[in-house]
Amino acid sequence: MRLLFGWLVVVLASGCSSNLALSPTAPSIQSTATPLAARDPEGWSPWFFPGWQPGIGEPLTPGTTVDAIVQGGEQCVADLRRVWDAGASCKRLVVSVPSTGTLEAFLQWDASAPGFYASLAGDVVLVKPDGQFADSDWQQTEVHISASVQPGEYGVLVMSYADASLPFRLTVDLRPN
Repeated sequence: MRLLFGWLVVVLASGCSSNLALSPTAPSIQSTATPLAARDPEGWSPWFFPGWQPGIGEPLTPGTTVDAIVQGGEQCVADLRRVWDAGASCKRLVVSVPSTGTLEAFLQWDASAPGFYASLAGDVVLVKPDGQFADSDWQQTEVHISASVQPGEYGVLVMSYADASLPFRLTVDLRPN
């Protein structure tokens, strides 16, 4: 919002102090999404959650499926809304990975739930013990993410951008390399 306000002040000040007609231009939008090209070959983005604390969340075993709900307004990471997105609600789970492999997560939203809108359907995020993360696409009723892992505890975040409590089904599996 500050960026937009600052841009508006500059444009108005320039227009008031000049005899030149200003033509409208498309605003520049800075995205926090990680381009696929920026991901390493193992599937991880170059971004980290600062101060990440591993091992927190409901336990989830590889090879299982869980039905749960992202509660509207739920924040599962300190400063989530400052670091990730101002409107994100989140459900946090933790999966203990016993061996090297590829961790896969498949998220299905309940599209029949009150307050569900595909444009606000969130994503699933895998988080390494050091806070580095990999995130799926979003704005779909079904999303998938995978990344290479070593033994340890990994966070699994289910993010929602709707102002509602939304049910989901999440399947997490470990595929050996």
